[in-house]
Amino acid sequence: MSNEKINDVDDTYDKEKLGLFFDPYIFNELKSFRSYGIEVNRLIIVFWDISSFSDLTNELAIGRRKEELLLFLKEYYYAASQIISNNNGILDKFIGDGIFAYFGIKDIKFEDVPKRTVLAAIELRKIFDDIKNRHLELWNNFKPYTNIDLKCAIHVGDVIFGYWNSPSRVQITAMGKNVNYCSRLEGYANKNQIIISEEVNKLVMDKFDTNKLYIPKSERMKSFKDIDHVYEIIRPKF
Repeated sequence: MSNEKINDVDDTYDKEKLGLFFDPYIFNELKSFRSYGIEVNRLIIVFWDISSFSDLTNELAIGRRKEELLLFLKEYYYAASQIISNNNGILDKFIGDGIFAYFGIKDIKFEDVPKRTVLAAIELRKIFDDIKNRHLELWNNFKPYTNIDLKCAIHVGDVIFGYWNSPSRVQITAMGKNVNYCSRLEGYANKNQIIISEEVNKLVMDKFDTNKLYIPKSERMKSFKDIDHVYEIIRPKF
């Protein structure tokens, strides 16, 4: 389908189907994104990932319980979509059991974005636990299960954001060093931790209790060897 066709779809059914492939805000603003192309924006970047999900997948697949796994993922994806949208975020893509999102595109004022992003992460962690616990009852009837938790990383910085196109592919997304850093940062989250960068901590330390975590020299991130600590969100102060 051509880019023009995507932007000029008149059929209601086609619009509904196409809308499933985009965040609602991105879908509604397709023409605008196409007109301004690529820009540098300061955004809050978030990555989520389910710990030990591969082990759980193997267990359920061996037991021919793939449908139960898909049902769990659908509930998790739906909850994430709703929470991100309700907090003015953009769900960029699902990456297996992971999620890539960013906050700040919709907002005229940036001041409240970091707080709202962290609250979204806390809310999704709670909802994820509720979804997980309901499914654990079913999985436990099948066999001992691999425990899973939702890990999260949050960073803030300039990204190259906008309408990327080639002869064979069109995508509206954020790229750059800060996106790569946040992806690496997620690797330091353990179980259900929400890990934030130094830059995010400066923006939210008056609103959330945080814990400083030091990174041993031998475990520092590739391409970011100078980063020797991160922070964990503990609880809101309000």
